[in-house]
Amino acid sequence: MTLDIKTIEAILRQHWEMPGDLDLEKLHDNAFKIQVMVGQKYAHQNLKYQLGLIQTKEMQQNLDDQACDRIASELLRVANA
Repeated sequence: MTLDIKTIEAILRQHWEMPGDLDLEKLHDNAFKIQVMVGQKYAHQNLKYQLGLIQTKEMQQNLDDQACDRIASELLRVANA
């Protein structure tokens, strides 16, 4: 199953703290990157690592390794359903 962008955005919002002034275009762009990674069948650990980079570099947040782990698990679970 291909994950749609809205589902990915919802999963990110559920696990990461989103600031009130969140740039929705930036969130959408990152969700698209994640969609491509999941579509390319990234392994859990690699996806988790990439999520950490997105969280710290793109979203300007502090790394939450456990949240990245949960997001990777949920994304892969939904994609493989």
